[in-house]
Amino acid sequence: MTPHQLRRHGAPPGEPLARRRLLFVHAHPDDEASKGAATAARYVDEGARVTLVTCTGGEAGEILNPALAHVTSDELPAVRAEELRASVDVIGFAATYLLGYPDSGWYEDLADVPAGTFWHVELDEAAARLASVLRLERPQVVVTYPEDGGYPHPDHIKVHAVTMRAVELAADPDHAPDTPPWATMRVYASTVYPLAKLVALHDAHEAAGLPSPFAEWLKRRADDEPAPNVVVQVGAWLARRDAALLAHATQVDPAGPWFAHDRDIELRVAPYEAFLFLQGQDAMAVGEHDLFAGLDL
Repeated sequence: MTPHQLRRHGAPPGEPLARRRLLFVHAHPDDEASKGAATAARYVDEGARVTLVTCTGGEAGEILNPALAHVTSDELPAVRAEELRASVDVIGFAATYLLGYPDSGWYEDLADVPAGTFWHVELDEAAARLASVLRLERPQVVVTYPEDGGYPHPDHIKVHAVTMRAVELAADPDHAPDTPPWATMRVYASTVYPLAKLVALHDAHEAAGLPSPFAEWLKRRADDEPAPNVVVQVGAWLARRDAALLAHATQVDPAGPWFAHDRDIELRVAPYEAFLFLQGQDAMAVGEHDLFAGLDL
């Protein structure tokens, strides 16, 4: 599949290129809203070209909002595509590329993942498809998932592997030599709630006499998990994140866990999104505040 065959929303990559170019790779519609949406919106507003790749259509997702329990499995793919368009409009992505793979669904045992889904796609096939987008968009920075997917969904684990291989292929002049190679400068993994943020939100809720939605979550977290390398301050963009989440109406219950914490507390004690450095130029220390920090653009 060549880049022009990928469905795209928004303007094409223009010339001259934007000075800062940032690309997010996500597994399903709604992941772009729950993982780094406020950061994406901030960079959009600051003039960067911010683009999105969504690897699957989310066809295997469950209806998590009781108000939309009437949506049938046959209707779900079209509904989720429309939800993605609405979320993209809220965040402001300049372009959205859909790789078109079938959602693998959630399986604790990877041996149970159905054949024909994204999990089973040959690595270099999917990576070549993504590499074509990297060569078209030429992002200096790519954001994906950690090696374990951030949580053990088959598609999230696959996204990490595909992204890392695509970065290699895009930079290899012998791969698809009809298009110029592109060397991504830096790759990060998004972290939805790093431990420090969970602790800060939990403690602040308890101090305010409010029930903490993070108490059980904290019990399952390891004390020795790595601290994020980059913390992007996004207080002014958290409302955009929430609006993008709500655009995925089948997947996000307004009365559910994503909206269980007090937003004023979040703005006061943890108004940021966090990212782990995976590879690239200038191995990053903990404590940066810009995904492009130190890069020669």
